[in-house]
Amino acid sequence: MVSAYVVEVYEYLRELELTTMPEVDYMANQNEVTWKMRGILVDWLIEIHTKFRLLPETIFLATNIIDRFLSTRVVSLVKFQLVGVTALFIAAKYEEVVCPSVSNFLYMTDGGYGDDEILKAERYVLSMIDFNLSYPNPINFLRRISKADGYDIQSRTMAKYLMEISIVDHKFMGTPPSLIAAAGNWLARRVLDKGEWDANLVHYSGYSEEELKPTAQLMLDYVVRSSPILSADAAKANQSGMNPLQTSPISHEVEHPNFIKKYAAKKFFKASTSIRKWAEEEFAPVQRYNSSTRKMEYVAVAPIL
Repeated sequence: MVSAYVVEVYEYLRELELTTMPEVDYMANQNEVTWKMRGILVDWLIEIHTKFRLLPETIFLATNIIDRFLSTRVVSLVKFQLVGVTALFIAAKYEEVVCPSVSNFLYMTDGGYGDDEILKAERYVLSMIDFNLSYPNPINFLRRISKADGYDIQSRTMAKYLMEISIVDHKFMGTPPSLIAAAGNWLARRVLDKGEWDANLVHYSGYSEEELKPTAQLMLDYVVRSSPILSADAAKANQSGMNPLQTSPISHEVEHPNFIKKYAAKKFFKASTSIRKWAEEEFAPVQRYNSSTRKMEYVAVAPIL
């Protein structure tokens, strides 16, 4: 990116991100698809994305395409996987230097669709989003923020994991990519004890610490909910004398194994496991009233940042 125009470019990206946002509550118009199903679909796409060794921009764009398409069309459950694989195919053609072929994507669906179905779906999906693929994903903004901390590889890698939470968890649906990138970097720096969010970071991110905390809180909430140890501790508390009402143990709330496994790898500095370990050392289950069961239960809850 030409340095002489970098400020203008990022100002343009901040304007552009608002025009490529999906409808926050689009799932209310879907008859067969749910938020949980969406999370499972994205997790499956992350598995394909990892196996094909695609760029991080590709999975962010693919998810954006899915959400924008579902904001305009009602999709049946039998076609839901087709929408997902087609979105990843479109994103790969847009972002990658060498894109996997249609046959590669067909193989990943176990022969559930034909190549003609994917190509037909490609044209239809593109028409529904007005052929607009100019989505400024969080990676674009992370590059600029990283300049403020000397491109520290550890905080940058953990930030990528935290940013990617935003595509598996629908709670981030209305959050701009620039805010996701800044919040991910802020929380990563806090976990790794990399120092305060100084004026330089505010300048390059465009966000103050207070503006970042609500989004970072959502990320931390996901980390805590994904922790089997915190869930197990809560379960033990429910089964022990700590809980006089002897309620049933809580369930493991997060079901995105491919996403967690991806960032548990060495190449990502085991970001998903290291931040969960940090959370497990910092936090303990607390007792909450479950209105559906009318019982007190121990649950894993992230603290207010």
